Amino acid sequence: MRKRNKKAAVPKPLITNSLGSGSIVAETIIQKFQQKVPAYRQEKYWKSIGLEINRDNICNWQIISSEQVLQPVYKLLQDEMKQQDVLHADETSYQVIESDKTKTYYWQFCSGNSEKRQIVLYHHAETRGHEVPLGFLDGFKGYLHCDGWGAYHLLPEITLVACAAHIRRKFYEAIGNKKQPNQSSPAYIGYRYWQKMFQLERKWQALTPEERLTARQAELKPVMDAFWQWLENANILPHSKLGRAGEYAAKQRQAMMEIFNDGRLEFSNNKAERMIKELVMGRKNWLFSTSLQGATSNGVILSIMKTAELNNLDVRKYLNYLFREIPNLKVVDSSTLKDYLPWSETVQLHCKQQ
Repeated sequence: MRKRNKKAAVPKPLITNSLGSGSIVAETIIQKFQQKVPAYRQEKYWKSIGLEINRDNICNWQIISSEQVLQPVYKLLQDEMKQQDVLHADETSYQVIESDKTKTYYWQFCSGNSEKRQIVLYHHAETRGHEVPLGFLDGFKGYLHCDGWGAYHLLPEITLVACAAHIRRKFYEAIGNKKQPNQSSPAYIGYRYWQKMFQLERKWQALTPEERLTARQAELKPVMDAFWQWLENANILPHSKLGRAGEYAAKQRQAMMEIFNDGRLEFSNNKAERMIKELVMGRKNWLFSTSLQGATSNGVILSIMKTAELNNLDVRKYLNYLFREIPNLKVVDSSTLKDYLPWSETVQLHCKQQ
């Protein structure tokens, strides 16, 4: 009797009955989020290589792959982030055509530099209210670097850390003639205090958190204390630019002084601002999202990509790996998906940057 040959199992495609293979969808994502090429401009490229792929295909594929493959990974990253000790936060406006709101917002949260596992997450919401970070960071009880936006001050069990760059910037903006400033003016004096503090901080970048804390307490704290004393005695008009700078600094005083309690804390929130620029640059090119679903998927995709970069992965390899492996898992849960996080040994083996 002739034995029947067994056929090997056919891997499940990322998107059934479609040209949207894992590699093609990954390439549309690379073009949009790394190269900042919006979907309507990608059409010519795909047609030039013989594929009739239009902007609707691209947008729909990205939403489907985000919801079915990337979002479960995103959720695990969010859970991991809430267990960390130090985070940064920022937000920026965004337009969604189908939203009833004139402006919607992307909130960005990322790990502090001292965290072993680096994560950055972009979360889309229709509001800039405190309920967004309250829900997103539910369970987090560490330090949060942020600017002076009032929503953060309503978060319980979280210690806020102010941004020295924001304080310095407001004094700089209060200086009249930037090319030839009056060095005896209160605005310039306030600005110079923060310039001196930034110069000190730059000297300590290579230090351990413990060493940096010691250096701050010995050298930085006397300068900052002198600034607060100067500010209390300065004769400043309340509604001028300088007055607003002084008022802002005074409100941030308690949160600014937290850097003398833990050497892992940063002097500024510049890390979050650098991360939010990814969205700002993309927004200049693709301008808006048509649907809330699309805006959400943008945040998820960008989160996976930027987190991969922070963990020294080749983003293209990582996306292809996720799109190939996860649809073929028998069980998709937190236990199985842990092997697909950026720092897992298997992912590092297959997707690490060369």
